[in-house]
Amino acid sequence: MKNFVFVLLALFPHLLKAQFDEWMPIRPLTDSSHNNRNAFLERVASNALLFWDQELNQTTTQLCYKYINYTVGDMNVLFVKPGVRLTNPKAGYYTQGTGLKIFYQTNEGKDIDLKYVTLKDDGSISDPEILSDLPGNDINLTISEYGMAAWENNGKIWVSQYLYESKSFSIPFTVDSAGVYSPVFSSNFLTYLKQNGDSTFVTSVRLDYYQGNWTFNNVEISSLLGECSELAATEPWGSKLCMKNKIGMNNPGLIIFDNGSSGFQYMSSPSYSYSQPAICLYLQLTKSQAPGFLAYVSDSLAQNEIFAESPTWQNPGLQNISQWPGDDRNPQFFSSFPMSYYMSVNLIWESERQGFSTIYFTQYNYLLGGTKEEQKNEPFSVNPCPFNHETTIRFHAADDTKVRILDLKGQEIKTLIAQKDTDGWQKAIWDGTNNNGSEVPAGSYIIVCCTGNSTKSRIIIKNQRF
Repeated sequence: MKNFVFVLLALFPHLLKAQFDEWMPIRPLTDSSHNNRNAFLERVASNALLFWDQELNQTTTQLCYKYINYTVGDMNVLFVKPGVRLTNPKAGYYTQGTGLKIFYQTNEGKDIDLKYVTLKDDGSISDPEILSDLPGNDINLTISEYGMAAWENNGKIWVSQYLYESKSFSIPFTVDSAGVYSPVFSSNFLTYLKQNGDSTFVTSVRLDYYQGNWTFNNVEISSLLGECSELAATEPWGSKLCMKNKIGMNNPGLIIFDNGSSGFQYMSSPSYSYSQPAICLYLQLTKSQAPGFLAYVSDSLAQNEIFAESPTWQNPGLQNISQWPGDDRNPQFFSSFPMSYYMSVNLIWESERQGFSTIYFTQYNYLLGGTKEEQKNEPFSVNPCPFNHETTIRFHAADDTKVRILDLKGQEIKTLIAQKDTDGWQKAIWDGTNNNGSEVPAGSYIIVCCTGNSTKSRIIIKNQRF
């Protein structure tokens, strides 16, 4: 979705105390007196919004959320209906000024349906609207940055497009049928699985919706030995995929691969099972190819534990994150840029504590290039950052300088010509638009200044413009 917000998150103190290249101590985000499950995190301006479902009793589950800024915020109840299970929230912006859409599963009807509400800018919540009430269970919802939603129902993959003019969703449309499952969006591709005897087809397709019609482009199908499930993808700017894989009577392992690539990396053990993978892009501005962070559930310690693996040249490598009696599950990554010179890879998961399920958090901070002191002392400033309407980029350079704004996939958004300022400084002002003059979505972008043989880069955060 064009306005899916990827913006500055500073979950905990502004990294004056940040530790680099190691996982921070774990912290609880919910209480330990309920079953808190199915966490989903969305970026909203300088805050983060954590959504989850909380079980009140066997028949009633309420949807909850909390703002997370520099400290853990208080819990808010989105809404609750006695005798109804509201579960698996997902959230995202579909267009500016219309609030945040929160999707969820509900058993109000004869089966499981998908509905959504809008959390408006003034804090009020709209009445529920239907995304899908198809016969059968609507499950495994995934949403994209391009205004699409996809889900699974009765062995079919269904999609719907947000219509900006009517501020509603299109009629559900079948992408594929006959035993397909586990849809995810990766970049602008929809990927899903289909069992085929002792193998699994992995299908990736680019979807476009125009004036009521769907078109399918760049369809790619791979066949993998074994039964695959639990497909996971990096955040929208990445192309890496990971999934659970079981061959014959062997213990389940994992497969990692790049969307559209023929190369596959297998992880397996003769003694232990791996499942529930999550993967996150390792963004390094000086490297063209970068492996990702990986998290998964392993039963190697006689219970389900969360293990996280950082890129191979980093420490501490593979590490047991949760380290607590009781089963852990459902790891998820999300990325943030607390400062322009480093990135935080944040990990959340659920852990059985004291008979209930608690949502926990940790993060891994790493520099985007050079050392922290070099970054601090380098004559390069971006102010304000984050910004709403425009920001000024200033730096020392003797030669004429071109300033390029890139998205996190490396695609050029805008080119600026810097103007000479005073005392060797140059400056360029970016108003948040692309080369066509259209406003770009809120999120994280890369500033690259090229002068002579020197290149400097920074991360810049554009907030949603209200």
